[in-house]
Amino acid sequence: MPDASQSIYASTPFKFIVDSNPYYIHAKLVSRHSPPLDRMINGQMAEAQKGFAVLEEVDEGTFERFIEWAYKGYYTAADFELKASSPQSPASSSKEECETTECMEEPLADLAAEPEPLTEQPTIWDLGNFQSGKKSKKSKKAKTRQELKASFIRREYTVRRGIISLPPARANRGADEDYTEVFLSHARLYVFADKYDIQPLKTLALEELHDTLATYTLYRGRIGDILALLRYVYANTGRSARGGEDLRMLLRDYLGYEMNVLMEDGEFSVLMIEDGGPLLEDFIEMVAKRIN
Repeated sequence: MPDASQSIYASTPFKFIVDSNPYYIHAKLVSRHSPPLDRMINGQMAEAQKGFAVLEEVDEGTFERFIEWAYKGYYTAADFELKASSPQSPASSSKEECETTECMEEPLADLAAEPEPLTEQPTIWDLGNFQSGKKSKKSKKAKTRQELKASFIRREYTVRRGIISLPPARANRGADEDYTEVFLSHARLYVFADKYDIQPLKTLALEELHDTLATYTLYRGRIGDILALLRYVYANTGRSARGGEDLRMLLRDYLGYEMNVLMEDGEFSVLMIEDGGPLLEDFIEMVAKRIN
């Protein structure tokens, strides 16, 4: 009796058109992973009658990662880009540094000071204003930041840990490494998997982004990388209707321990105003955890 894989690979390839380019993937493989795409292939939809489907809101890189995952069980994230920059010290420490007891107990030097007010922006972003004018002890605030980071790093994986051939995320090594596309490649795949009801891929993309953020050293010159990720996620996702962790919750927890650095960039407050509510609500929730 032939196994399931033989049946899948013997099926007729179905054509998807993404960014005007054709992609062929075994029909039964797609149907097994995605009920919505299965209806395009085997249902009464126009795509099934024509024998191909045009996916308008998907970019080539995202669809190629879906194909890679469908055949291999994992995918390859986008590469970082090298950008010219002046030497900078990190604004935050990496995962490896924070896995030690010393990091979790000793405040970082840049976090010991109060964040500078944002110029020409509403001052509600200043942590001091959320404390009714009262300053908490600096050591307590820094420790709270480290507790939030330690909690973020300790996240347990469900899908990623079962993929033997998947290496840990690469840690960035300097302010000249632009990780915007690295972050967005995971986020876009998450949105794609959510739209087409591919739950294992959705979970994997979430875990891959977490692993990348957990090993990421945030340089002040690279705050824009995180802002681009926040802008995309809050524009293209909502709260999960199924419960459990979602992409916004992941970034909310990341905001919790990196807010001091992010608030130094005026674009962060502009982004919260542009977003119109959800990002600001998540930010305030994490501020409350930092000051209480």
